[in-house]
Amino acid sequence: MADGSNDFELFKAPAAQEKDEKSDEKFREEMRRAQTAMQQAQKDEGKAKGFDFALASIIVRFLSQPQNTDLFLLISRVVALNLPSEFVIAVLSLDDEKARQVVVGLLAEGKKSGESHHDSHSALVIRHEANFQTLSPELKKEIESWAADMASVAGRTPERILESALLPGLERKISPVLVQLAAFILRNFLAKHQVTMEYADLRDFMERIFLEIIKTLASKQAKRIGNRSE
Repeated sequence: MADGSNDFELFKAPAAQEKDEKSDEKFREEMRRAQTAMQQAQKDEGKAKGFDFALASIIVRFLSQPQNTDLFLLISRVVALNLPSEFVIAVLSLDDEKARQVVVGLLAEGKKSGESHHDSHSALVIRHEANFQTLSPELKKEIESWAADMASVAGRTPERILESALLPGLERKISPVLVQLAAFILRNFLAKHQVTMEYADLRDFMERIFLEIIKTLASKQAKRIGNRSE
């Protein structure tokens, strides 16, 4: 992001004198809003860099564990999709405590600021997943919370998720690399609890989860665009 110091100097300058006082007040209000937006943008950029650093440290530690070394290529390819770092952290959070702590802190911060991106559709997918009916209530709850957290984190940057998680072309399908990584994360989590499932079933399940997340984001984005045009 370019340095905005010169723009701030412009905002600090006195508002131009207008003959019409109402127009003058409207001009000053627009300047105040623009300044607030720029300050927020710079704040968000700082947060994004923080998440980039957190993701890098999590990946290094995550891949230092022998059971995760086979995920190196998948993780690097997912990062190359230009997904937000906090979303990649959310994907890893089911099988990594540090990533889980980052997500919990992120969502707690969102609640304090009044943000709410919770999506219940992915939870319904889990409850109707035949392969999960034999799991303990505790394991199902953890998987459900994971899916809900990914949906909530995705809701913070919907445009970027929609741009990065979908393949280009007329049929906007979920990137198979993202689906594969999430399926492997889920497989490793289940294996720690002595549960084995076919990879193809886990892959199909994760694809349905991401499709629900994408549908929710696209629907909310369409509503926002509709509201702006009114």
